[in-house]
Amino acid sequence: MPAPSSAASPLVDLAVIGLLAAWLLQAMLCAWFALLVRRRSGAGPPAPTPLGSWPQAEVVLCLRGVDPALEHTLAALAAQRYPGEWRLQVVVDRRDDPAWAVVAELLLRLEVEGCTPWRAAQIRALAADPRAGSRKCAALHQAFGQLDARTEVVALVDADAVVPPDWLRQLVLACQRPGVGAGGGNRWYAPTVRTGPAMVRAIWNAGALVLMTVLTIPWGGSLAIRRPLIEASGWRQCLRRSLCEDTALAQPLWRHGWRFWFEPALLVVDRDASVDLRGLVRWITRQLLMARMHHPAWPLVLGHGLGTALLQLAVVALALVELGRGNTATAVGLLAALGLYELGCGLLLLAIQRVVAGAIPLPGRIPALVWWMWLPLAQLVYGVAALRALLARRVEWSGVTYQLSGAGVVPLGPEASHV
Repeated sequence: MPAPSSAASPLVDLAVIGLLAAWLLQAMLCAWFALLVRRRSGAGPPAPTPLGSWPQAEVVLCLRGVDPALEHTLAALAAQRYPGEWRLQVVVDRRDDPAWAVVAELLLRLEVEGCTPWRAAQIRALAADPRAGSRKCAALHQAFGQLDARTEVVALVDADAVVPPDWLRQLVLACQRPGVGAGGGNRWYAPTVRTGPAMVRAIWNAGALVLMTVLTIPWGGSLAIRRPLIEASGWRQCLRRSLCEDTALAQPLWRHGWRFWFEPALLVVDRDASVDLRGLVRWITRQLLMARMHHPAWPLVLGHGLGTALLQLAVVALALVELGRGNTATAVGLLAALGLYELGCGLLLLAIQRVVAGAIPLPGRIPALVWWMWLPLAQLVYGVAALRALLARRVEWSGVTYQLSGAGVVPLGPEASHV
């Protein structure tokens, strides 16, 4: 057994300082997030209500395959309490896509039951496979070219976003704020079954919610934009080569002097727990890749994900080195510091959950022990996904592989040739 070293490595102090600095940075981000949410949850000035008739709106839903929540999503749209007229436009990837029959049947049933608050509903297929950009962006580009002439506000919703009854009303109000060109919410995962992968996704998403709010990164699952800005900002043109629509919206808005407004009341609770770890890593990688390709804050996102994971691995490695040198007390001290860091991160997750619960009703709060149990794995997955996103040259999304380039993405495989 080696004799204990007379002095601990200078790296020990640096590691402890790094853990403290990392936690303080995350705490400041969480405090900023809490301040924004609380200011916009009733304390700040309300959005101006239209003096005359409400703006005519159009909701666009793009589908590829049948999401398990699709029926609930359409039912939620049918329950909207919007004071003005609005229309529903559904763009399905192909005419023979299973989603087409499902949507047609659901819309017919809702119409028979008299549950159709929209002025009109249309189902269209993607007219042509794109040569560049993702299939979803191509579907949106097509939908924007087929909007009703009277539409003033366009809202986007994802197939797995079960929105509240005042969703469209809140979106339109957000867009009515002075200087605001687009507004939206985000998602919060509260899985019905708290499996490991489901909790890893919930933990990662809680941190992503903070970053997206602070760094002004929109989420396309619950998003609205003033109709004239779709063309004027250059966003529609940008969709021709983009992987995603939401992250790619921020820069066109900023360049033309408009802001994005995050509305806490539009947070959507997702209770899905059907996710495996391998698929989750790919999903998080794709979310981060969208920031890499389309948002100027990508270096900050990368530093948050990769930096914190590498710091924790470095502390564990350093503790093992000190243990090998016979410095048991130093090694234990390092691991204790890491444990305190994890404890602090768990407290931040509880704080984020409390802030969210103050903005929207939650079906149930996740206990502290469950957060802490899966936190280390979530941090490791985050780091791996961040590295994968940094190095990625191709990405798979809904069965289609895309080649990444400086100009955007290009579809690969058989579907790329059906133009």
